[in-house]
Amino acid sequence: MSTLGARCFPLSITPSLMKYLCFSPAPVLRACCLLIASLSASAMASEQPHPPLGMLKHASAAFQSMSDCRGSAVKTLFEQMTVLVAGRYRCQPSYGEAKDYLVAYYGKQRFFIENSDVFMADEKRAALPELDEQKLANQDFGELEQLGVAYRHHILGEALDAYAAPAKYGISVLAFSAFDEGEYANSTGFRLRVFNPTKKTIKYIRVELTGMNAVDDVVRDRFAGPVKKVRGIGPIEPQGISEYTFDHLWFTNTVEWPKLVSLRVDYMDGSSKTIKNLRLVKVAQRFQDVVDWESD
Repeated sequence: MSTLGARCFPLSITPSLMKYLCFSPAPVLRACCLLIASLSASAMASEQPHPPLGMLKHASAAFQSMSDCRGSAVKTLFEQMTVLVAGRYRCQPSYGEAKDYLVAYYGKQRFFIENSDVFMADEKRAALPELDEQKLANQDFGELEQLGVAYRHHILGEALDAYAAPAKYGISVLAFSAFDEGEYANSTGFRLRVFNPTKKTIKYIRVELTGMNAVDDVVRDRFAGPVKKVRGIGPIEPQGISEYTFDHLWFTNTVEWPKLVSLRVDYMDGSSKTIKNLRLVKVAQRFQDVVDWESD
């Protein structure tokens, strides 16, 4: 066993230990988490075919339990959510056509997802075993659940890293958008949602932005120039999230989306940072979906 392997396996692996390893700030411990997950997958593959991965095509409602072709305990799965697929479940309701589901795991949670809602390689889908209520009741899915837990921790670790990565630039931007303020207002507002990945408390966020129309030209209204300036007031504590809404920013309803020109972050200690390139601080929606799922 490698040096890393010797460090990773001094004790029996338990769910609480896996959680500690996967969320540890120490790189070597995070590496242990990935090593254990990969070895678990290899061990499982030596006994049975490795469970294929499926990806949700869009946000979908799934059942957590199924009886007599009636699903219950509905849970919404997010777009591009990746799950471990155990097999196919086809059933015939009392009325109507037969229903075709995939039985899938995310962590220890089992879901019945409509087959058509999941993207999979054709050959992987065709090779899935057929499952029924008797097999689901009698078959041991313990190893699949363990692999699901390790995989879920890995995905969550990637998402948390994405939230923390912009720390050196001063802030993480989660979302921003323009919104129409109604037919009679003839104006457009702006929303901003941010995360503080730093160890300092944010005092103000100053944003310069322009409104863009449907053909990506800058919008100019009759009251001001093309560049708008807004200020979000803190405090935003470290690891905190804050949302801001600015009404009547443009006195026109032709703004389709806002383009951020610059962000300036002022901290309580008197320091500040300015960001000109939004791509350095924007957290992808897929990572936000992972974190939101854990907080539901």
